[in-house]
Order: sequence, then C-alpha cells, then structure tokens
Amino acid sequence: MEITGVVSVVTKTIKSLMIELEPQFTNGHDFCELIVDESRNGFTARLCNETYSFSWGAPGNDFIQFLIDTFSKHNDYLFGKLEDFSKRNYVDNEKTAQAMKVMLLQARRHNQIDEEQAREIWEEIESFEGNDDVTQNHLYSEWSHWFEQAIEQDIFSNEPWFEDFIQYNEDWRCRVFCEKVAPILAEVLKVEYGKVDVLNEQP
Repeated sequence: MEITGVVSVVTKTIKSLMIELEPQFTNGHDFCELIVDESRNGFTARLCNETYSFSWGAPGNDFIQFLIDTFSKHNDYLFGKLEDFSKRNYVDNEKTAQAMKVMLLQARRHNQIDEEQAREIWEEIESFEGNDDVTQNHLYSEWSHWFEQAIEQDIFSNEPWFEDFIQYNEDWRCRVFCEKVAPILAEVLKVEYGKVDVLNEQP
C-alpha cells in the first residue's frame, strides 16, 4: 500500500451487538451493547450506567469459544476480572454485625457472660451496625473503642485483623452482570458466531 504518511494499516475484527434484554431475567437490565474485539481478545459490555471491559493475553486459539465458556460457566472467574476492588475496602456492617451477634448469643448460652454484660455488648454491636461507609482502616482504628465490653469479656479479640468474621462489601452490580447478564450474552454469541451445539438443537 502506497499512501503518503501511512506506514501500515491493520484490519481489526470487531463486532458490536445491540441486545435488548428481558429485565425479569437480568435483575432489571433491559439493554446491553456487547463489543467483541477478536484482535485483542477482549470485550466491552455497556449497560445503563455500567461498563465492563477486559482483554486476555492468551485465551487459546478460539477466543469466541473461550468468551462463551467464560460467560456461561465461570461466573466467579469473570467476576474476579471485572469487579471494582476498591469496594472491598469497605466493611459489610450488616453481615459483620450478624456474625458478632451469633458469637454473643453463644457466649451467653454457655454462661461466659451475664445478662447485663450481654446487653451492653449487644448495644455496642448495634451502634457499630449503624455506621456508614466503614473502611478497614477506620474499623481497625476504632475497634477497641467500639467494642470495649466485647473485648473485655473476651468475646472479640483486641486484634481485629485476625478476626475472620469481619465481612467486606463486594461489587454487587458486577456480580449481577456476571451471574445474570453474562450467561445470556453467551447464548447470543453462540448464535452470532455459529457456535450452537448441533446436538442440542431442536429437530
């Protein structure tokens, strides 16, 4: 190719699919634009107020089949590639408080603490649960203050970084995409790229 100012031209195989979805199957999503770029082994999915994108270095010889399998069979793997990790820095107050209450009730059941002590610790947990946007660092810095009675009565340790009952938030919007939307997109890809299993087709 002899064009002044042009060194080379690379043709990329990119397909854009505009997909109308049924909200009852997708947790409310009614539309998705799925862009598949075989040249970079990647995809971009655009939903209302959400965009997910990823590319793989060496997914094998058949990227489309790899993407179909990932969308349809490997939700956790896909979630790990797409999730917003910054959300993991925030404590899930509700789940953590519920775990704390279970421990407290067990301690009371085994007479480790009396009724008044249990009431005080319960109030500590309720107070903690009412906080908003508690980061891990904030929890650690306030731990001995928030749970003074629980630590004193040996219900919780004074080292929260070793407490495995503390739960953290996850990117639930991404989880919905991976578990609800992605499997449907896999079925669309099967049809668009002729990957439908002939044995499973209706006669």
